[in-house]
Amino acid sequence: MTITASPSATAVPAPSDLAPIVVDLYRDIHKGIRAELFAATLDAGRADPADDAGRTALDAQVNDLVRFLGQHAEHEDGAIQPVLEIELPDLAERVAREHVGLEGRMVRLAEIAQVARVAPDHHQRLRVHQLHVELAAFTSEYLAHQDLEERVVMPALEQAVGAEAVVAIHAAIVGPMPPEELMASLAVMVPAMNVEDRVELLTGMRESAPPEAFEAVLGLVRSVLEPAGARAVSRRLGVA
Repeated sequence: MTITASPSATAVPAPSDLAPIVVDLYRDIHKGIRAELFAATLDAGRADPADDAGRTALDAQVNDLVRFLGQHAEHEDGAIQPVLEIELPDLAERVAREHVGLEGRMVRLAEIAQVARVAPDHHQRLRVHQLHVELAAFTSEYLAHQDLEERVVMPALEQAVGAEAVVAIHAAIVGPMPPEELMASLAVMVPAMNVEDRVELLTGMRESAPPEAFEAVLGLVRSVLEPAGARAVSRRLGVA
């Protein structure tokens, strides 16, 4: 969950602007997902096709990505989609349709990664390049879906149900997550976030979570950031 400052209610955003919202369900997780999509696409593009270990690692990377995206979709479908179906049925139908399409492409991605992993010598270069191209195309489609959620769904949802109800949706997403899944998600998100995002996240945890939980997350944040980034977070939080 993220809190953003609201500009004047009389301001009319240009078509390219994000509408002002109080609570953003998508911002931080979408940053992390973008980072993972870009990394996988780049890694497939520069992988040595003749390196058996490299192709095996790439296959594992794609499968981890597909698993992470599947978990994210389950959280959205379980907590956000039911509210959309009641409050914004047209948007709900579009989101559901796009989720189905993306899930099909995720299955295809995993299949192509496996084919690249076991490809015979004379097909390795072609199969690795095929994986790179498919990752790029999938990333393009996924980015367009994220744009729909961020520019259209999130403002419409908050307007329909109010900020407090959106906070409750966030709790319904995060609350049931096993600690190991939550920490794994944070490890993906935090490096993709800016310092204000990180401080906001940790401030909310310090105010609402047990001290040991806050310390665990602070330790994870420090472990996944470069030293300068970790120092910036600690300084703004006022912690040693």
